[in-house]
Amino acid sequence: MTSDPSSMTGEVTGRRLTPAEMKAKLLYFYQQTNSLNFSVFDQMLSPDFVNYGVAGFPDLHGPAEFRGLYERFLEGLPDLHFSPTLMVAENDIVFLRGTLGGTHSGNLMGMAPPTHKRLSWTGTSVYRFDDQGIITARWEEWDVMGMMQQAGVIPTPPGQESIPPSTTPEHEPTATDTDPAKVAQNRALMQRFIEEVWNQKNLEVADEVFAAGATSPDAAMLPPGPDGVKIIAGMFFEAFPDFHMEIDFLAAEGDRVAAHFVQGGTHQGPLFGIPATGKTVSFGEMGILKLEGGQVVESFYNTDMMGLMQQLGMGGSS
Repeated sequence: MTSDPSSMTGEVTGRRLTPAEMKAKLLYFYQQTNSLNFSVFDQMLSPDFVNYGVAGFPDLHGPAEFRGLYERFLEGLPDLHFSPTLMVAENDIVFLRGTLGGTHSGNLMGMAPPTHKRLSWTGTSVYRFDDQGIITARWEEWDVMGMMQQAGVIPTPPGQESIPPSTTPEHEPTATDTDPAKVAQNRALMQRFIEEVWNQKNLEVADEVFAAGATSPDAAMLPPGPDGVKIIAGMFFEAFPDFHMEIDFLAAEGDRVAAHFVQGGTHQGPLFGIPATGKTVSFGEMGILKLEGGQVVESFYNTDMMGLMQQLGMGGSS
């Protein structure tokens, strides 16, 4: 991927990194945190680093506060481990999806006494690097609800038991895959999907965007291909007739395109058994799509369902 040894460590390069180098640095970062070498936080994060919270978790400022979040998780999951599975990088940002897990042998975040069960959940983050090769910000969406259901904090509805996430790494495109025409085409497909299907509510466009056998491991209960997309979109359109989605971050590389969305609307219809509340909500989501022949063949999502539920008056917040 690169011949620069510093790309495989936390060493400061003093220059803008290539997509391959940014991904290598993040792999190094998680190798070190998995080994409990927390000096890597000060080594690789800017003093002005911000981790933007989700589902009621506050924003964290600086390496020390971000390290503190890890230490809190370790109180409940002493063997906490992060396994990267997907990465998409472009310009100064990297989308990183992975699986977190550990044995629930301590009190988790002050909310869940030990169950001694193995907990496992997925998450996707966006990392931004500056011109000196330092991480300045991180945005995240992760399965807070799934983790809390496994820990017994909130009940799991019948028939909605979670499927353990895969820890098998996917094919990783390298910097040599970044053909400009292909990148532009993949970005355009993601933008079309959001604008025409979600904002214009033209569900027939899903037939063009998604291959007939397209899969989505995070929504395994839905039928494959465009039919599954139409079902989930229809549910949200019924619940939020004014539903709207915006893309915050977008990156494409090789056969992948990734985006961070901010979405929401006014809750005027039933959603997951929750009757209309009239409340206006806004919540985040990360999506990574794999493309073949100009269509989506596989998609991965992390949605802030806990944040959405809290805004609807569920989960102890309103």
